Amino acid sequence: MPTDRLRDRWARDEPAVNAWVMGSDAAIPASLAAAGFDGVTADLQHGRHPESSLDVFAARVELAGAVPMVRLRWNDPAEVMRVLDLGVRGVIAPMIGSADEAARLVAAARYPPEGMRSYGPVAGAFGSGREQTAVANAHVLVFAMIETAGGLADVDAIAATPGLDGLYVGPADLGLSLGLASFADLRDERLLEALAAVLEACRRHGIVPGVHAPTADKSVEMVERGFRLVTPLVDEDGLTAVARDTVARTRSAISERRASDGDPSRR
Repeated sequence: MPTDRLRDRWARDEPAVNAWVMGSDAAIPASLAAAGFDGVTADLQHGRHPESSLDVFAARVELAGAVPMVRLRWNDPAEVMRVLDLGVRGVIAPMIGSADEAARLVAAARYPPEGMRSYGPVAGAFGSGREQTAVANAHVLVFAMIETAGGLADVDAIAATPGLDGLYVGPADLGLSLGLASFADLRDERLLEALAAVLEACRRHGIVPGVHAPTADKSVEMVERGFRLVTPLVDEDGLTAVARDTVARTRSAISERRASDGDPSRR
């Protein structure tokens, strides 16, 4: 049975921390997993990761101790089944707008009699045969994204979907759908009201509330509000931030050193 840092955190009533991957290099998600993230999610909807190397992504993230997941391109049963066959252990489906859509998502991720997933794992995370089907049904994570006004209006019914593990808020699309002037602002009062509705629905139905909050400070604020899955890092944004900070500190140190040498020509 593979390590499951996410469920282990939740079993201890602790929040889990997820990394978001936009790039296609499998070495980066493996490094993020090794750094201590509980989950690593490849973004198939807006990122660059190809399906052809998802099995490598899943294997390397799992070997490093984290749970490999994907954000799907769409709530398409064929895609749900395919990514699970390639070894990922969780799916996050975008733009879920109704309980019916959530039910279709869950059905595609579960083997009969709980769902309609077809058997044929290429790189199954849980073995083969009956071992695969039983354990996969119990452990594959299924999250529905709440990022539309329709999904927010139906959030309680979505959260009540049997077999759904959690809701995951996409603040950018949700804010756009609600007509907010701000963009993905996790301090906007109307967005905070929407987040509170998601949290209440998850609490009522005993599922995990998650949110995209791509800085450490924002994620801490979201945990304090009650979210149990937060994403404080997007790989490309994190690399850019570290690169800018490193360049700035290096140039500053060089300037200070030259100034201390007292040679104006070297400043």
